[in-house]
Amino acid sequence: MIAAPSLLSAVYKHRELVAELVKRELRDRHVGQLLGAAWAYGHPLLLMLMYSLLFAYVFPTRVAGSGGHPDFAVSVLSGIVSWLAFQDLLARSTTILTAHASLVKQIIFPVVVLPVKTAIASALPYSIALLFTIGYAALSGTLTIMVLTLPFLIMMQLVAMIGVALMLSALGIFFRDLRDLVTIFCTANLFAQPILYNPFATPDVLKWIFRFNPFSYQVWCWQDALYFGAFQHPVAWIVFPLCAVSSLAIGYAVFSRLSHSFGDAL
Repeated sequence: MIAAPSLLSAVYKHRELVAELVKRELRDRHVGQLLGAAWAYGHPLLLMLMYSLLFAYVFPTRVAGSGGHPDFAVSVLSGIVSWLAFQDLLARSTTILTAHASLVKQIIFPVVVLPVKTAIASALPYSIALLFTIGYAALSGTLTIMVLTLPFLIMMQLVAMIGVALMLSALGIFFRDLRDLVTIFCTANLFAQPILYNPFATPDVLKWIFRFNPFSYQVWCWQDALYFGAFQHPVAWIVFPLCAVSSLAIGYAVFSRLSHSFGDAL
């Protein structure tokens, strides 16, 4: 796959620039607010607290699991932490290049680092949410040796996020309506994944929807690692990496193909 070495080479060459752009984006997102960049990490943590309280105490009997996994909140948290990071990226991807039009028009600027820094900046704040989820899983007794698969899952998700960011940022210049379509998709897709549903009592029609949704395989892997404590969905561990690598290859191909027209479109 040509995309990986070419992209890795560009990112490594401009690694200091990527790091500075990530820090600047996290700082600028909450400029003028009292807590500033702290909100980048505080917001995901508050969401995790809300979901844990909601599914552990507000609706405990309605969604209680079985098979030795009584705390359904762990299942929700393990799925939601991965989806929220991806959702944040999707919401920002279509305007990455238009928001940095002055940089894109500069011939010497490595434009490819912009989607990469956005993917990292979207994923990084959810590290605190992931730590909260791991701690909650430990307290709930669902944490097993499967937690050691998390570095692999984080890497695969970041690969997928970079690929999606590359593709949507390139297409977003030429199709300005894409932003609204992605917003609608993000809202609907939360309910089209195995996140908010009891895995032990899921209607058959939803199971079919989950199977056709590529984001479901990502969620199943995270749930296996933090909730089930076993390879409960072995197919997902094959499909998720394949989808991640494919999204990077396709995203880089689309970005490279359209990059020569970015200046004219802006």
